[in-house]
Amino acid sequence: VSQSMQVKLLRAIQEREIRRVGENRTRSVDVRVIAATNCELSEAVTAGTFREDLYYRLNVVEIRIPALRDRREDILPLARALLADAARRMHRPGFRLAPSAAAQLLHYRWPGNVRELGNVMERGIALANGDRLELDDLPPEVRQIAVETTEIIGAVRHLADIEKDYILAALRVNKGNQTHTAEQLAIGSATLYRKLKNYAIVRQAAP
Repeated sequence: VSQSMQVKLLRAIQEREIRRVGENRTRSVDVRVIAATNCELSEAVTAGTFREDLYYRLNVVEIRIPALRDRREDILPLARALLADAARRMHRPGFRLAPSAAAQLLHYRWPGNVRELGNVMERGIALANGDRLELDDLPPEVRQIAVETTEIIGAVRHLADIEKDYILAALRVNKGNQTHTAEQLAIGSATLYRKLKNYAIVRQAAP
């Protein structure tokens, strides 16, 4: 935010008045300001790039949200929501996330956080041929993680292992509720039960 814009924002918050572009009179406003940033504003204040008085005006109640890589339990719910939103905008109803692609999302560190995740979902829909976002529809930097992992452990992961990880992650997100898990995975309850039995995770999944 430029210094001139900071001055205008500070005045609007303090005086509760604004002046529209092209007008020569002020208007009273009664609003609450919710501000978000991906940088440390206290450091910006010290560096002189952010006004101290504006910082304290904004910093009444601070909510710190960890980076996406530090809250992996949020990755799949966010991915589903972002995918559904993008599918709606791109007229692709019923579009969903393939288990292999979903499992891969959990391995990536997401340096760009939610914005990057949203871009990946939108890109996947644009590239996908069917009604699912497959592993091959993910960008190279996301797909590469599996290659690096297998090189480290000296083995190639089978698709079944990836699917099992995805199911376990979905169960954790849904607190073991198999009905909600099946809905999230876009499969029937009977199919989920069969997969749980095949992967020997029936007891762990019991609601």
